[in-house]
Amino acid sequence: MSDLNPRDAGHLIRESVLAARELAHVDVTEVVDPRDGTVAPVVISDQGVYAVEPGIFDKYRKAPIARAGTAHLTTLETFIDLTNRFAVDSSVVFAVDDMARAKLTTIFDYHADIDSGGATANLKHKAEYAFPFSDEWKAWHGKNAEIMTMAEFAQFLEDRIVDVDATGEPTSPEAKAFVAAINGKLASPSKLIELARNLQVYENSTLKEARNLSSGEGQLTFTSEHVDADGKPLSIPNLFMILIPVFARSPDYYRLLARLRYRKANGGVVFWYELWRADLAFEQAFAEACAQVRERTTLPLFIGTAEG
Repeated sequence: MSDLNPRDAGHLIRESVLAARELAHVDVTEVVDPRDGTVAPVVISDQGVYAVEPGIFDKYRKAPIARAGTAHLTTLETFIDLTNRFAVDSSVVFAVDDMARAKLTTIFDYHADIDSGGATANLKHKAEYAFPFSDEWKAWHGKNAEIMTMAEFAQFLEDRIVDVDATGEPTSPEAKAFVAAINGKLASPSKLIELARNLQVYENSTLKEARNLSSGEGQLTFTSEHVDADGKPLSIPNLFMILIPVFARSPDYYRLLARLRYRKANGGVVFWYELWRADLAFEQAFAEACAQVRERTTLPLFIGTAEG
């Protein structure tokens, strides 16, 4: 192989560098959307045209160009306060009315009114309040329809007796109609404790036979009656009412009816209760919370979830 002249070698190196620069050359320019005039930066190279992602500029900014993120509040009061702090004309509140996942969400940067010159916002700045149920609500729902021995029922009542409403009078039209329909008799707190501690149930059973003399056909009738220790028919209230808050840290209390059940079992008596239409109390409490948000924030509130 022949030796290169140093002058020729230098020229070859310079030509190679210039060729590499030419291959690596890129241009940054802008393209305009003809529909609304939006300008976007693009990179043009021998490999094609590529859009520049807006996010690459964020780490060079002294401050974000727009708010983003979701604040999670634990009280309705602070949810309202934070909503009022950041709300603008286009802000809205969405409310999920599902008992299993009830929540409020304020979207601060919701869609502005395009007709008035606004633009579609990011929907990235939010505040959220997930309704927490009260300890009282969770306690009564936790034992709902659960069969308990006399001792277990007495213990539960002693722990929760302050929740039992002493007035014994339903207030909602639905509850009043239900009590009237089943000829309901409501138990006071003291009566419930007395039943749970001292109820004794005796069973009188009678088998009767009736026979038609002309045809010879017979019919057997079996009757069973619960009586007390004196042999008198038992008179046990079939309802009681509790007065509890639906949501945690709420000053508002709601009345819920409960059907009192019992049956004679081996070794004694078992009790349970069945809450009647607890959803009505939830719906009332939820609606009142939404009304409070509407009044104190003056924002529109929609039942449902936002798009996206």
